[in-house]
Amino acid sequence: MNFIEAALKYKHLTLSVLLMLFAIGVNSLLEMPRREDPKVTIRQGLVIALFPGAKPVQVENQVTKKLEQYLFQYEEVDKTKTYSTTKDGIAVINVELTEKVKQPDIFWNKLRHQLLISKEVDLPKGVQGPIVDSDFGDTEAMVIALESNDATYEQLKVYTQKMEASIRTLPEASKVKRIGEQQEEIVVSSSSEKLSRYRINLWQVVNLLQSQNSINATGKVKNENTETSLYTSGHYHTENDLANQIIGTSSTGAGMKLGDIASLQRDYAEPESIITVNGNKAMLLSIQMHEGNNIVDFGKKVDAKIKDVQKLIPSSIKVTTLVSQPTLVDKNISHFIKEFFLAIVSVIIVVILLLPFRIASVAAMAIPVTVALTFALMNTFGIELHQVSLAALILVLGMVVDDAIVIADNYVELLDEGVNRWDAAWRSAYDLIIPVLTATITIIASFMPMVLLRGSTGEFIYTLPITVAIALIASYFVALVLTPLLCYTLSKKVCIVIVQQVTKVARRKKRNQY
Repeated sequence: MNFIEAALKYKHLTLSVLLMLFAIGVNSLLEMPRREDPKVTIRQGLVIALFPGAKPVQVENQVTKKLEQYLFQYEEVDKTKTYSTTKDGIAVINVELTEKVKQPDIFWNKLRHQLLISKEVDLPKGVQGPIVDSDFGDTEAMVIALESNDATYEQLKVYTQKMEASIRTLPEASKVKRIGEQQEEIVVSSSSEKLSRYRINLWQVVNLLQSQNSINATGKVKNENTETSLYTSGHYHTENDLANQIIGTSSTGAGMKLGDIASLQRDYAEPESIITVNGNKAMLLSIQMHEGNNIVDFGKKVDAKIKDVQKLIPSSIKVTTLVSQPTLVDKNISHFIKEFFLAIVSVIIVVILLLPFRIASVAAMAIPVTVALTFALMNTFGIELHQVSLAALILVLGMVVDDAIVIADNYVELLDEGVNRWDAAWRSAYDLIIPVLTATITIIASFMPMVLLRGSTGEFIYTLPITVAIALIASYFVALVLTPLLCYTLSKKVCIVIVQQVTKVARRKKRNQY
């Protein structure tokens, strides 16, 4: 007894397994990760080193060449695509990794650690860095703005921090960054005339304030068992603390405070950039998501956190979502899924209209099972739901019905040859195992050259041939197991229905003749 005949004999077990696989496929469709486009590995990065005051020749010889020699010792670095740019006081090296590197973050972290060592050993004193910038592949899942013309930047900062702290609690959240924060500063203003009158040196005041505002241990208390550090309370907390700082003595010997010779005012530092939303000053919160999660579900969780924090935010501050990848992905993927299921229905209708009813009914029932099994296998192999994988499913949809149609047609031919229903059912698939397998492999092989593509293009298109192969393999399995079972189970009932309908039509014609 072959496996097809065994599946036919134990039909209840076979149907139970297929039903379970169908349920797994439906669950996979609902739960599998979703994104708009396939993930593409970014292998480019920058190594930046500053050497203030040095000429380009000095930077080239003392910094750039040493960094290049250090970089080129790694096999992960593509020497043919890595190049450097040297200017006054700065060296920038554009580093590109080879295509063998599948997890660039591991290399960049290793490089950052090793460059710290090289700075102490090989680079001259005064070099700032080297800094490794490798965040070019980061994609913002959502960008949220807190906008208001009534609130101060400090208030915007406080409420943005609350929202940031709430969103960080999500396990799926990766980097959460505040953008547009304005730094506060205390502006100390005085005149040269006033400083001269009190015989105060400007740099003397600056050095005094810097020393008083530093946080360092000023001493230690030792005993036989412990050693405790002592700290002075030299950190300034308010403008009054700064104004009351003694900076010298007058001619009479009285202490002179900073507030006596200068005016102090709290203000914001000169901004590098100013962010406005709808004409209001604003702060932004950019949110990224860890790979492998469902971005649509992530967006729903973030929205829930935003609603919770909004209860604590005054009505004068408006929360606006500027960028929402979850909404965009949900819209695009939902559109693709609708098109996909519309294509399924179209194929079923065409099959029913163009083929005999028995063959069409078997093929139509095999399509949903094949599609569900395909989703289950995609989720198992870690293929995400995006435009390329769905496009592959739409592309291969017309092919997944071929195996079921061929086997069902072979069943009808065996019946016409006088073979009994049982033998015709299992032989319809068993006799075509090799021919159908050969056809399946041939179709898969026509898509496999796409796997050989390299670089970003290869990564982008990689899921298309893999998804096609998975769908065709699922179609082959379902055709061998389910199609004979459907033919044997449905054919008798379908024949009875057809005979009854034909008999009714014949009787009506006879009545009309008389």
